[in-house]
Amino acid sequence: MNKINTGLRLRIAWLFFGMMFFFGIEQLFLNKIIRDSSTRGYLTIAYVVALVIFDIPTGILADRISRKLCLLLASFVQIAALIILGTSTTLPIYILGSFVFGIFICLINGAAQAVLYDWLALTNQTKKYAKEQGRNYAAFLIGAGIANIFSGFIANSFGLRSNYFLSIIPAILAFFVLLKLVDPPFAKKVETDWYKHLGEVVREVTRHRKVIVFSVQLVASGVAFYTVGEFGQIYMLAFGISTVALGLFWAIDAVFAAGGRFLAHSFQTYPRLLIITFCFVIFIFALIERKIGIGVFWLFYGLNEAISNVAETEIQHETSSHIRATTLSVVSFAGNLIAIPIILLYTHYYLRHGIFAANKLIIIALVIVLLATLLVRPSKVSQAEDQPLTSMPPAI
Repeated sequence: MNKINTGLRLRIAWLFFGMMFFFGIEQLFLNKIIRDSSTRGYLTIAYVVALVIFDIPTGILADRISRKLCLLLASFVQIAALIILGTSTTLPIYILGSFVFGIFICLINGAAQAVLYDWLALTNQTKKYAKEQGRNYAAFLIGAGIANIFSGFIANSFGLRSNYFLSIIPAILAFFVLLKLVDPPFAKKVETDWYKHLGEVVREVTRHRKVIVFSVQLVASGVAFYTVGEFGQIYMLAFGISTVALGLFWAIDAVFAAGGRFLAHSFQTYPRLLIITFCFVIFIFALIERKIGIGVFWLFYGLNEAISNVAETEIQHETSSHIRATTLSVVSFAGNLIAIPIILLYTHYYLRHGIFAANKLIIIALVIVLLATLLVRPSKVSQAEDQPLTSMPPAI
């Protein structure tokens, strides 16, 4: 199977993975069943804890055994998560579902990116990775956007639970799309113990300043997503919008996020401009407490996705083939570990002072961290070729 077919197959799978009809109405589901304003924080923490526990093991699995296996397992886990979430009647069960959904994300995180990068490396086209991965993740967000448009109407017509069960259909379709995916040839060090493999990742990350800086930016982007982004529906509901409007507004949010991913490669050589623009937008967002702030929230979401794409791409450029998926998982692990206490602080502050005050708190911290990263790297970033792949063994 050639690179084009692999890229198309991945893009279709991302589209189906994102077509979750519950995304747009989840907060309403929580409000109706749990009626606890702190629920959102608990679920986000459960989700992040799953990432902390499984991110590195799934990355090692992808690097040492098969990227395709991880992606196929992801489809099964996604279906299991949807069944648990859709049948939930209590907070503990829904938290379990959120935890399982986090395992699904771990299985696709790193593996899908590594598949794409390795296929591009076969023809020395790794410079296109940011553009291609941006398009892939944009497909995920387009799928989410399509589902969000219909989510409010589905909930009104058939009930909130139907959104979860309907989402099982695209999850099954994703499995069949990936079933014919062929693992690209990539370097495997199967003779190396897993802890030595992990140690090699840590050494490679810590000795490259560029990897460290972009890792910090990737972590900051994740924190923004887990706090301001995850509580976005609470923010929108604070203005008294309806069920249908929430689904539609969340669909627009997905469109902006897809746009951020799709256009991220345009910022590849201007990372300082991207960071400064993002900081300016979220600063404005923090000052607004009227409905117009929803529009700024959409812009924030799109720029945050662009930052994540650019940072991840540069980490890929600096990483050897045989530890690529694991490296992304290690960076994700560190970011999620840091995010847990921040989510707790954000939730506590939100419960005491409201959503607007909580957003201000986290935004001040984000601006400080992101602007600080501009002091330790050049304004333009080189796009290195993936040299380690030139000595790759034949395809297995």
